[in-house]
Amino acid sequence: MRLSSPTITPNAAPIRFTFDGQEIEALPGESIAAALSAAGIVAFRHTAKGEPRGLWCGMGACWDCIVTVDGRSGQRACLTKVEADMRVTGAPPVVAAPLADPPAEIAERACDLLVVGAGPAGLSAAIAAAGAGAQVVVLDERADPGGQYLKPLATSHASTAPDAQFRRGAVLFAEARAAGIAIHQGATVWGGFAPDEIAALVGNAAVTFRPKRLVLAPGAHERPVPVPGWTLPGVMTTGALQTLARAQRVSPAERIVIAGSGPLNLQLACELLAGGVQVAAVVEAAPKPGLRAWRDLLALAGASPDLAWDGLHYLSTLRRAGVPVLWGSTILACEGTDRFAALRVATPAGERRIVAGVAALNMGFQPETGLARTLGCAQRFVTDGPGAEIGRLETVTDEEGRTSIPGVFAIGDGAAIGGSRVAFARGRLAGLAAAREIGLAAPQDAAARRDLARALAFQRALWRIFAVPPFDAASIAGATTICRCEEVTAAALREAMADGARSLAALKKATRAGMGRCQGRMCGATVARLAGAPAEEAAFAAPRAPVRPIPAAALMREVPEWGETPVIHAPTPTRWRGPASPLRPEDRRCDVLVVGGGVLGLSTALCLAREGVDVLVADRSEPGLAASTANAGSLHVQLLSYDFGEKAEALGTARPAAATLPLGPRSIALWKEIARDAGESCGIRTEGGLMLAETPEQMEWLRGKTAVERGAGIESHVVGANELRGLAPYLAPRFLGAAFCRAEGQIDPLRGTAALLGLVKRAGGRIAGGVQVTGIARDGSGFAVATESGTIRAGRIVVAAGPWSGQVAALAGVRLPVGGLVQQVIATEPTGPFVPHLVAHAGRHLSFKQGAQGHLLIGGGWPGEHHPATGATRNRRESIEGNLWVAGRVVPAVAGLSVLRAWTGINVHVDRAPILGEAPGCPGLFAAVTSSGFTLGPVAGRMTADAVLGREAVAPAFSIARFG
Repeated sequence: MRLSSPTITPNAAPIRFTFDGQEIEALPGESIAAALSAAGIVAFRHTAKGEPRGLWCGMGACWDCIVTVDGRSGQRACLTKVEADMRVTGAPPVVAAPLADPPAEIAERACDLLVVGAGPAGLSAAIAAAGAGAQVVVLDERADPGGQYLKPLATSHASTAPDAQFRRGAVLFAEARAAGIAIHQGATVWGGFAPDEIAALVGNAAVTFRPKRLVLAPGAHERPVPVPGWTLPGVMTTGALQTLARAQRVSPAERIVIAGSGPLNLQLACELLAGGVQVAAVVEAAPKPGLRAWRDLLALAGASPDLAWDGLHYLSTLRRAGVPVLWGSTILACEGTDRFAALRVATPAGERRIVAGVAALNMGFQPETGLARTLGCAQRFVTDGPGAEIGRLETVTDEEGRTSIPGVFAIGDGAAIGGSRVAFARGRLAGLAAAREIGLAAPQDAAARRDLARALAFQRALWRIFAVPPFDAASIAGATTICRCEEVTAAALREAMADGARSLAALKKATRAGMGRCQGRMCGATVARLAGAPAEEAAFAAPRAPVRPIPAAALMREVPEWGETPVIHAPTPTRWRGPASPLRPEDRRCDVLVVGGGVLGLSTALCLAREGVDVLVADRSEPGLAASTANAGSLHVQLLSYDFGEKAEALGTARPAAATLPLGPRSIALWKEIARDAGESCGIRTEGGLMLAETPEQMEWLRGKTAVERGAGIESHVVGANELRGLAPYLAPRFLGAAFCRAEGQIDPLRGTAALLGLVKRAGGRIAGGVQVTGIARDGSGFAVATESGTIRAGRIVVAAGPWSGQVAALAGVRLPVGGLVQQVIATEPTGPFVPHLVAHAGRHLSFKQGAQGHLLIGGGWPGEHHPATGATRNRRESIEGNLWVAGRVVPAVAGLSVLRAWTGINVHVDRAPILGEAPGCPGLFAAVTSSGFTLGPVAGRMTADAVLGREAVAPAFSIARFG
């Protein structure tokens, strides 16, 4: 329905568009979500599991309202403006239209101050700095400035008597324009690679900003409310419904129920009543303020009498309208089938069922700290204020907004929840401070500091009045969806915990929770509470570029790719930040200790345990959290272009890799046995691999390469252009041919690693996580292995610690020439199946495939960065751009998809052949290290187990002894 008002009227004649073939009337300037809501449509799409979904956050943070617009996939209905004759569907397109034009070059732009976010904090900072003479650029994702608090009336409407909030926004926008600030609306900041390297998409153009100072003011999003039915269409946040009602002048239903906690719910109820909507009830979790709250009520009135009066006015308006305010009441469930129908709540007087067409939920807010975290700004875990019963991360700053990273400021609700007046004051102080830091004459502002003090006092009193009961993760019903994007339930998370996952990182990889479009914004805090994670940033999944989904085409830029790959000769191990892991008594002694719980270590342990050997796997974190689950799951058989030094020129330079060729098919067969024994497919597909050639020289090289492979018993041959087009019609038409290896394919590395871990346990192998090995000494004929958790006495040791194996072996005086390479993987949004093969390129760095969930997985050895102090890895912007350019050149359909995430991991760097067997001069200590470790893990593990058992000596080409 459209809301009524004597002072707000439509601005133009209606237009029409279609949604799933149905003609819809809309007003120019309103969002797709608003137009559909006005028509009473709340279900916008269906998930991969067939569940209906609609609007949730209403501000572009959750990505749950995505639709296809004129063939362009993944468009957010809440942010996309409707246009005449637009074709909107809830289903993804069969063939996606390009989302952007690939750039010939990506522009770089310098400025004095870059502000991310055009809400009260960001605009206040920008105006203050510009007033001191700074050149200021503001980037904001929405179509209009103002953020959530000062969002203007949509251009679909005009008002003859705007209220105080609208007037305040108009004044601020006018000040910003008068100050000469460059404000870019519809601009998405997708990565922070350094304080002076901020990657953004401005319109459809990629730009890298190089500011002297950076101010982060991205605002907050409403916290998740994980109750049964909260994913139903018609259940949305209070902020989403307020945007529809206040800015767009629509409501999806004539009868609304509002629940949660805080004054925003009261304000929305009054705004809906004024527009002609029936409000069934306002459900408030906090107890009704009584005489004991008089001090806080006086503090509210003293600090901000106008806001205190607003609150009393809201309550009075609701009382006169007969709207019940149910204090001290808890949300139990949202009921409905295809859409919301009723809200069940527990009140002090008993359970109650409230029938309505839409439910608006708000239990507080969480700061948008992703960009600050990618830059390394220190965070704190907070458990007070609105939404804090579930916990949240906030950015640590001083009063003027300075973070722990020089040159970076964080302000407003995007740094710490404080409300609009705190944001105004901190924004001004930060803008002035940033101007002073770059040498401009900017005054101190005592008035802003006084405003800040009053605003903070008001907020503290308000939070005490609206204090709600603690969040009880144990009470969440098992069938409740926790991760909206990947449809992961509480039961699935608890099952993973029961299977041994103890950290958020392990739960994410075991269940995919947090891997969707919103990147954990809507589930991270809940998962942390379910897992009992420590109250610190390290317990939370790290944000990755892009921090928001971004069109792949907009970043496709050719960059040099055959330079020297930076080898890390002694990579720093990342510290385990999970729960303390004291050794169990039974783990203090074993026959064979396997150091490292990746695929190779687990494969070795499985073979040994099945032979009745007493085997213990010790991992410094949790098994499988490093390269085993950071890779893209390729099952390689044929030689790769980067097996040959700098360029794919001389076949003779690939001798170590060529010696490994027979191991690939054997290992893939073992992977299939592992999947069979685990009772699932592990996502294994072996439909063949293609290595493409664009030039006659590359074709000739492929002929020589396949001859080498056939000589090693690998079924591999060259196909011409015509055969290639029939075999792989998804490829660009530029290729002259390809090498085709039928045995190649892929596996889901998360499922494969989990299956292997389960089989080890089933076979009697023991797993000790959180165990860092610090020393290895002889103990009779065996070893005493010192760890931070105690001493382990082992008869024999297998060093299977991947790129850290050299450091572990060195504790025993054994030299292993092992290093590490930081390499990235990129994942797009899911799409329908169309790429069955593993795709590589004879002259480019590329590994390309389509995963079981429909995501395109793009890699190929593009380098990331390693932090030598912490061991953390991160993406390089140039690697993301270059990797996408190669992928788009090979498979044009990439241009129609968005990139969801890109991640890095440290892979093993050796001479391209496994290092296996007993160490000369150190009887009982064995090495198990290999590149292409996920493919070769099972076979290398079997070979290692045979060596440990004395059954079969390791071939000289793979033996430690080859290094002298």
